[in-house]
Amino acid sequence: MVYYVNQSNDPYFNQAFEESLFLNAPEDDILLLWRNSPAVVCGCYQNPFAEVSVPAALEKNVAVVRRETGGGTVYHDPGNVNYTRIARAEGQGADYGRFIRPVVEALNRLGIPAAFTRTCDISIQGLKVSGSAQKIAGGRVLHHGTLLYDTDLTALRALANGRQAHYEAKGIRSAPWPVTNIRSHLADSTMDTAQFQQALFCELTRGGAEPRALTAAQLDEVGRLAEEKFRSWEWTYGRTPAFSYRREFLWRGLRVCAEYEAKNAVIGSVRLTPEEGKLAALEKSLAGLALRPELLRAVCETAGCPGLWTFLI
Repeated sequence: MVYYVNQSNDPYFNQAFEESLFLNAPEDDILLLWRNSPAVVCGCYQNPFAEVSVPAALEKNVAVVRRETGGGTVYHDPGNVNYTRIARAEGQGADYGRFIRPVVEALNRLGIPAAFTRTCDISIQGLKVSGSAQKIAGGRVLHHGTLLYDTDLTALRALANGRQAHYEAKGIRSAPWPVTNIRSHLADSTMDTAQFQQALFCELTRGGAEPRALTAAQLDEVGRLAEEKFRSWEWTYGRTPAFSYRREFLWRGLRVCAEYEAKNAVIGSVRLTPEEGKLAALEKSLAGLALRPELLRAVCETAGCPGLWTFLI
């Protein structure tokens, strides 16, 4: 086993770091342990608008990220430890147990009563502490998962809350499950997240592990990938499966209904009712508009409807 050192907490950079290793690193058994600043991370086949309260994320400066693997939406912050394994693929299709069981065993040795549950989760007393996802390509598998150690669960529930009631689409929907923090189930809860990460690393590398670091040129390439792909609107939102949206809400004492169709996160047909005054003008301006929050905000303000954009995504 080798492990690559990555001290970054930039969620876009860290997605690019993973992808670069998966595509280019020569080793067949790679371990990463890493943490992000606050971010909501969606699966590659999901509709982020339906999974994330995007206006709230922007207000709180929380990144919205689309990853390369499937599965549901998860919340990251510095109290969450992410693990990644990259290895040679074995057999046909996904094999979550191959990678989850060693993590569960490591947690158990640390005195944490964790168990492998459902298809790709780790739970403590029926409460989820980890979800994971995989990608298989070129004879290799990338498996990564979360470990809620001391995460802000209030922020998790507020931001990655699922808003599917307003959306009709074919994209993968998250399956919410009650969660807990690992720290709450330790006999000695004085261990902070950094200490937990180090303890977990020691348990996962009992058989030995050799450190690796990317060269300056490789880090530059990871940075380019982060900027051009993972930080881009085209990747995060433009890949959203076609969907229809309908929502009724109160805006300045007026009951409004917003309905539209979108493809590649661009509004097609749109209807705002009641169709009069400022709403009628706004309706015309929205047709053909990309669902970029800054554009929605500007169009609504120009039409004399400030704040209404937050009800449109």
